Amino acid sequence: MKDNATIHCNDKGVEFLNVQIDAPMSQILNHKDCSAKDLIFPPGVAWANESDYGLAVIQLTHFNCGGIAVSTCLSHKIGDGCNAIQFSIDWATLTRDPNVEIIPPYYIRDTIYPSPPTGPLDSPVVTSILDGCTQKRYVFSSSKINALKSYVASETQVKNPTRTDVVSALIFKCIAKAVTANSRSFVPSKLIHYADLREMISPKLPPNSLGNVLSHFSTHISNVGDMNLPNIVSVMRKEKQLFRTRDNIKENAWALEILESAKGLPPQKKEFDEYTCSSMCNFSCYDVDFGWGKPVAVTIANGPYNKLFNLLNYRDDGIEAFVMLNEQDMSVLECDEEFLQFASPYEKYF
Repeated sequence: MKDNATIHCNDKGVEFLNVQIDAPMSQILNHKDCSAKDLIFPPGVAWANESDYGLAVIQLTHFNCGGIAVSTCLSHKIGDGCNAIQFSIDWATLTRDPNVEIIPPYYIRDTIYPSPPTGPLDSPVVTSILDGCTQKRYVFSSSKINALKSYVASETQVKNPTRTDVVSALIFKCIAKAVTANSRSFVPSKLIHYADLREMISPKLPPNSLGNVLSHFSTHISNVGDMNLPNIVSVMRKEKQLFRTRDNIKENAWALEILESAKGLPPQKKEFDEYTCSSMCNFSCYDVDFGWGKPVAVTIANGPYNKLFNLLNYRDDGIEAFVMLNEQDMSVLECDEEFLQFASPYEKYF
């Protein structure tokens, strides 16, 4: 990186680490301490803004049981989660058949986001703050998700809530409840959903479009009485509909935040306590096949900050959530009966 704004290509290629772990794969992935799985990621790279390795790092991990893990760390300066997954899919496809024709990445450059007249943006750095925070993995089975969907549909005019609608709403509600219990007062809260724009804009962009083709929409809850699952999903669906109908190029909330920061303006005072959801449930993570068969597990590294949860597909249309919270709030969430009615705090991959 140069000046946090441009990338200088030194032709060194992608960093590749080959690691041996003297333990079976099951001991690492099924460990009750969620941080144990970070052994399969390059140390200090996953959420770092700067790394001695570079902007793209791969780690191949060998276990003494004969199992292997492949992890990909791609800087957000290069692209987004869709790019990281597409990179892995293309790499695996070439591994299975070196003669197969791969569609090269489509570099969007300024065809989507026009460059400012002052040159490349010195985009703000998202600080990774892990002190005092812990990550927990929760599994929502398809039967539990269907129960949530049925309940929401019966209590609202939302007749077809999605898996991510109901799961993200429940996590948001229960985390906010834990925060309120510890602070002893309710703070107006909002749930930020990041979204891939490739299918939303016109003309649609292919999955191999390289760049941060993202924006976000928010679900605002101002009163504690409104912090209930049917209302959260109703508000969420209205905001999602507005998001899908607006011009997400000219009115891209994420890009506008970067532009405001580039102008040197002080950040606006936050009126809401912020929670963030990043869902990868629409991506084919379990289709990455290097020729050894499809993966038995897909996971994500710990981090990068408090009140964030990542959603991934799980077997049989289930969802697994990796929730990042400070330890005090997590201790309350872990005992929440409403939450545990739908979320399993410990389920083995195999």
